[in-house]
Amino acid sequence: MADEKIDIVVNTSPWIALSICGQIPLLKRLYANVYIPQGVQEEIIAGGEHSRGVKELRTSSWLRVEKIIDESKVGLLYELERGEAEVIVLAKEKGIKHVLIDEKIARQQARIQELNVRGTLGLLLKAKKKGLLSSIKPLVLSIRNNGIWIKDEIVSGILKDAGEEL
Repeated sequence: MADEKIDIVVNTSPWIALSICGQIPLLKRLYANVYIPQGVQEEIIAGGEHSRGVKELRTSSWLRVEKIIDESKVGLLYELERGEAEVIVLAKEKGIKHVLIDEKIARQQARIQELNVRGTLGLLLKAKKKGLLSSIKPLVLSIRNNGIWIKDEIVSGILKDAGEEL
C-alpha cells in the first residue's frame, strides 16, 4: 500500500501526535521509507523511556534514523528548533522531497527549500482517503485532548475534507 517511490522525513511533533492516537504504523503503510534525523530521535527520547513516542521509536524496526552529514547547514536555519532544521537538512541531503512537519515557521522554511510539506492531520486525511482509516475525528480529538494544540480552523477544515463534522 505504500507509495513505492515516496520517502518522507518526520519531525518530533508529528511522531508524538501519531503516537498519541496509535497511528505510527500509518507511516510505514503510506511511505516507502520513513526517516528521522538523529536530533529528532534525541528530542523524542529526552523525556525519558516512558515519554510519548519512545516505545514506538524503539519498536519501529522499519524506521531509519540518520545523522546529518553537514552540520553547518543546520545552523543556517537558526530560526527553527534543531529537530525541525535537521528534518529539512536531512531531506535535502538525501534528495527526499517530502517532510512531515506541523510547526508553521518550519513548514514555511521547508517550502522555501522546495520540499512537499504535510502535517499530522493531513497525513490522517490522506490515510482516510486511501481507505486505511474509516474515521479521523476520534484520532484528531485524541491528539487535542492529550496536550497537542491545533487551531480550531485547521481541525474544522480537515474534518470537513474528511466528510466528518466537529
